[in-house]
Amino acid sequence: MSRTKKLDIFNLFYSGAAVVILIGVIAKLLEWPLQDLLITGGLAIEALVFAVSSVKFIDVVQESSIGATEATLSKVADGLGSLTAGAAVAGTASGPATFGADFNTPVYTDSSWQLLEQMDVLTLTKDMFYHPSWVNLKSEEYTQLTELFKTLFNKKLPSKDALPFLIKFPVAFPISDIDGLVLNSSHTISASGLKVLYKALRAAEATYLFDKAVIEETDKGVVIRPRKENEIQIFGGEAAAVVAHAKKFHAAQLIVSPAQYYLQDTIGLKEEALTHFFIDNANVADEAHVASLCNILDSKSDAVKQLLFNKFDTVNYDVKTGGGYALLKALVASAVSFQNKAAGSSLLVNKVTIKTEAVGMINRLDVINCSSETVYFGKDNEYKVTLAEIFTNGELNNKGYFDALITKLSEDKVASAAELNHVFNLTTEDTVSDLLSTLNHHLAKTNTSATGAQLSFVLLCKVFINS
Repeated sequence: MSRTKKLDIFNLFYSGAAVVILIGVIAKLLEWPLQDLLITGGLAIEALVFAVSSVKFIDVVQESSIGATEATLSKVADGLGSLTAGAAVAGTASGPATFGADFNTPVYTDSSWQLLEQMDVLTLTKDMFYHPSWVNLKSEEYTQLTELFKTLFNKKLPSKDALPFLIKFPVAFPISDIDGLVLNSSHTISASGLKVLYKALRAAEATYLFDKAVIEETDKGVVIRPRKENEIQIFGGEAAAVVAHAKKFHAAQLIVSPAQYYLQDTIGLKEEALTHFFIDNANVADEAHVASLCNILDSKSDAVKQLLFNKFDTVNYDVKTGGGYALLKALVASAVSFQNKAAGSSLLVNKVTIKTEAVGMINRLDVINCSSETVYFGKDNEYKVTLAEIFTNGELNNKGYFDALITKLSEDKVASAAELNHVFNLTTEDTVSDLLSTLNHHLAKTNTSATGAQLSFVLLCKVFINS
């Protein structure tokens, strides 16, 4: 490279004027004849030099608002891979370099840096997405991811070969905000494409997949689309009864994902949490809904089953029309499945009411479960009262309605007759104390007082039960 010398005019005037001033000062001290002329001339030249030098022009570099020209973008997106082609990777004798989590730092040629010098800035634009973790994707996976980002988000990815260069470049490239991606419409993608997209987003520790989008299987294939405000993603690999229940009764809110195992960790509403969602949002007026939910709860704990029973005040069954039978059938099956049989029985019998033509609404407290027609008191059974004298309003016939219900449930394979008798608390006959409780219930229900044989029965109970 040749070099030429050039005279610095301002430096000449600065230095020359300083010499004249110094000579003028010496002349002043020695009182030479030209002392005034010399010092005046030197100061005048110095003043002129300062005046001229006050006007100065500087170079201003205009920065691009976008950060790169179109040519630069093209080099970043498609051409950076060529930089690595001429790079000699440390520790590699020959053959293509393999970049993984711990790849060696490339040594770039002069042509690499010359290309970088031609770039205006070393940043990626808003249409370019880059994440260093994607260097570990296989080439075919990264190619598929590039196509997915273009299709789903209209975003570009740098070439696979350029990723090691971007990671090791001395000036750190900004990592794109993947959670800021916007999916504006529905797209059908392949199962392999879904797996690559999931793998890439998980590697980037992005929460986008189910925060802003939902994935579902349709007749057209796997569809990814924007999530609506009330929609919740659930895992398609749940039990068949759970998936069927969600699709039939919560289709507007619960979106079932493909049954791909790798999706399960990303989904929050699953397993026990999903069961509680079903119970909390159950439509207890819909018999089919409750029957489906009871089927799901069959294998759950007693505590979970009780949550469903707590949503009912009463369960009504109409003997004449059969209304409410499907709902009652589902709850009876659930009560029978309790590990604690007594707890299941208690929850059920306190809620079941049967509508009859003869006596109206009855429940288990209205039933007299006693095969004997007479109640005896005393050491030698010297006192007796007949049940027909105590219960005068047809209460003795109420057990027949429960017996008919148990027969119907048994025929429908809900449970065996023995299990059903147990759940309705009909396995043992009523004691005298039980009969007294039933009489008191009847008197309170009809708002009447004990008279005649009823009063005698009450008094005999107080005497002999207490003794």
